[in-house]
Amino acid sequence: MKSDQSTFSTIAWGPLIVFVIGTLLFLVGAGRFFLRDRLSFIDVLYCGLAIIPAGFALLVFDFVLHHARLASVILFFLGGVLIFSSPVVDVALGLALVGAMVGPAVSEWKQGKRLRQAEKEDRGAGESEHDQNGIE
Repeated sequence: MKSDQSTFSTIAWGPLIVFVIGTLLFLVGAGRFFLRDRLSFIDVLYCGLAIIPAGFALLVFDFVLHHARLASVILFFLGGVLIFSSPVVDVALGLALVGAMVGPAVSEWKQGKRLRQAEKEDRGAGESEHDQNGIE
């Protein structure tokens, strides 16, 4: 990082905003379950099963947003209706959004960790060869 770049300008804001929106949706859904004073095993099962359609809805919305922006307003409205109709949709859509951001971030972090470890091992192997040959 160069000294003329601030930390504020180096943050990837898009994934962070999506992560925050997903977390808020999850918390709103959990709060709605808490306010109903009822959270059964069936509700938890519905939330878990609804993650797959929520992820599919995100894929469809992304496709429509990129190819027909005007039509994405209809899907955005439909998503809003679903969010206000059921806390299961809140929880599932929130978890799908968070999963969509956390999954790639974790795999990128693991790949960077492996690369740093491989570089460290390469440097260590190079130094031991020099020591064996008597080169300092």
